[in-house]
Amino acid sequence: MKSSHANWQSLPGGFDVLNTRQLFPSDNPFGIPTLPHIGLSALPHWLAPYRTRIRSDRGVTDGAVHFFLDDYRFETVWSRPRKALQALQPYTTLLSPDFSLFADYPRALQLFNTYRNRWCAAFWVAQGFTVIPSVSWAAPDSFDFCFAGLPEHSLLAVSTVGVFRDSDRQWFMVGFREMIELLNPTMVLCYGQPIPGMDDLATTLKVYPDRWQGIRQARKQVR
Repeated sequence: MKSSHANWQSLPGGFDVLNTRQLFPSDNPFGIPTLPHIGLSALPHWLAPYRTRIRSDRGVTDGAVHFFLDDYRFETVWSRPRKALQALQPYTTLLSPDFSLFADYPRALQLFNTYRNRWCAAFWVAQGFTVIPSVSWAAPDSFDFCFAGLPEHSLLAVSTVGVFRDSDRQWFMVGFREMIELLNPTMVLCYGQPIPGMDDLATTLKVYPDRWQGIRQARKQVR
């Protein structure tokens, strides 16, 4: 059976798995999307994990969705970005998805996950959301791309969850210091217990409880 002309002009589902049909402006050689500045007025009172059901009669306007989770729990925000909007619609503020940048990952995968972080954020901004960038890094050889596309003098978010060993904390603080010096954020949202020395580097550090404490806090505040 011959395909009609109309069929040739359409794309099957899942054809554009790399989301190349919607690209965003970039100010860096990697093509990583550039995100807008986010002011202090967007500071959320609480954070809730992606796909957590928060019921409120007045709507969910004072909190934000975070993605400091195992990657498989939010892979759909990249693989099916429009479908994922259904779970995000109750909110006005989102953190960009924290795709992992483990130090033992190949550099190409680290770069790809940085791109995916910024692409999803830019996509959500285009849909009318306020998006606070989540920042992560690996070893110092990732510093040339892991901060690409991020705004200066803006709200930024980081997570300390899983940073337990002294060696992990040392490398975390190396990257945190680089982020502060490079981007000079007005405030840093810290998901999890702060590491000693973070508040000495950041202008202001806003600490949020981890997963289960955060869910209880969010549900309590929207009642």
